[in-house]
Amino acid sequence: MKWIGLTGGIATGKSAAKKLIEGLGCAVIDADQIARRVVAPDHVGFQKVVSYFGASVVSPDGSLNRSALADLIFKSEDLKLKLESILHPLIQIEVQKIKSQYVEMGKKICFYDIPLLFEKKLQDQFDATILIWCDLETQKARLKARNNLSDQEVTDRLNSQMPMTDKLPLATYCLDNSTTIHSLDLQIKALVPKLIN
Repeated sequence: MKWIGLTGGIATGKSAAKKLIEGLGCAVIDADQIARRVVAPDHVGFQKVVSYFGASVVSPDGSLNRSALADLIFKSEDLKLKLESILHPLIQIEVQKIKSQYVEMGKKICFYDIPLLFEKKLQDQFDATILIWCDLETQKARLKARNNLSDQEVTDRLNSQMPMTDKLPLATYCLDNSTTIHSLDLQIKALVPKLIN
């Protein structure tokens, strides 16, 4: 089975790309969905996160307060790395389980939607990588509108990730999502059949 890394930057359209790829009938494993599962209140990941970060990251309903946690980690590289050290091993266990199931099902290709692919230097684990990117001004505008953030909050979040200009040369394929979803759809429909064959 071909193992394809799908990544992007915050607000560049990776989630839209994932939906378009799934629409073509391809298997996609979503790191963010798994990350949410491993911090559910009944999971060991939740206990580990709360044990380290404290009660301030717990919502009144007993679930993880993701925005409170985001506020902490976007301001501190050390806290961000600590959270990653807690969650990444738990996420990898789940990913390997799902990947094995797809192999047993006889899938020819599987995409792994992973935000920090290049930051964590994981590109060698894949047969190919796809970067969904857009120009910086478009990225800022989308992030601000989508999350209702101040200019400073937008800057903090963008500064917490590797710049898109550094990711572009690392990717096998770069799909430009600076314009319309239709344009992205056409690029995906042209690329995916090449990857499968």
